[in-house]
Amino acid sequence: MKQLEQQILRQVLADRYTDNSHSVIINSVWYTGDYHQRVLAELRELKPTHIFVVAMLDPPIIRLDMFDSIDCQVVGIGYYPGPGYIDYCSLFVDYFYQPVDQSILLSSDSMDLAYMCLNRKPHPHRLQLYQQLEELNLLDRGMVSMGGSPAPLRLLPDDVVGQTIAPNGGTEQYGITNDIVSLGNISHWQRCFLNIVTETIWDIEPSNFLSEKTFKPILGLRPFLIYAPHGGVDCLASRGFESYVNDFKDISDLDLTEPWPISNFLNILCSQGQNYWTMKFHQLKEKLLYNQQQFKKYVSQQKYIL
Repeated sequence: MKQLEQQILRQVLADRYTDNSHSVIINSVWYTGDYHQRVLAELRELKPTHIFVVAMLDPPIIRLDMFDSIDCQVVGIGYYPGPGYIDYCSLFVDYFYQPVDQSILLSSDSMDLAYMCLNRKPHPHRLQLYQQLEELNLLDRGMVSMGGSPAPLRLLPDDVVGQTIAPNGGTEQYGITNDIVSLGNISHWQRCFLNIVTETIWDIEPSNFLSEKTFKPILGLRPFLIYAPHGGVDCLASRGFESYVNDFKDISDLDLTEPWPISNFLNILCSQGQNYWTMKFHQLKEKLLYNQQQFKKYVSQQKYIL
């Protein structure tokens, strides 16, 4: 992941590596307030002409106005609005994703569970949804995982081995392997109708951030809902994707553009049974295929920008 980030960054800043500018690159990942004070002190010594703040592996932690006291141009690269915007996660998924034959993904023969909701890091918004599902006795009616520290709350049977693409691919963190760019055990994937995505951060709209967690159901041909404010609808629309928030009016009038009704909606969805899930899956086939094809077009646009 880091190597691809560096490759993209060198491509974007190719001129800066060879001209006479005095440029500094600052990475937003794991940036802290205390560290910022040290960075400011060093910048006053360096007197840069340009500061490039990079947020590609994760949404931005650094605000660009945090460098207003430094007399130079400050540019955000990655998930910052403006000319430096790069959707790194889409490029990363396109580069590393392990594709599955379309006939396997479109088969509903094994579909016997209403939903899948996989979680590794136990972030507060993920735990919140997990607790809601537990209170409604829905954990066993879908395929749900949740990492923990030191022990995971819930594991999948016959889970896949972690990948080395990202750090800590095994179970050493949170008790769940870091299976970052595959659909996991494909028999698990085939069993589940709807994918509930719990993104890296709670509110994804300010930075227009979608990770591989959202791109997996798009490539894996599954309808999905994002457990986030406004359902991530604007983030999807900005990339040309269609959402599924209005596709279940036949069974529920809950507002699926918001996260709070999702657990109650899943309760309704689970009660519909296998015939409904299969019917709805085939009904949504055209949209599923459109979104998968749109991912390819969107990545091509990103590459063209680079």
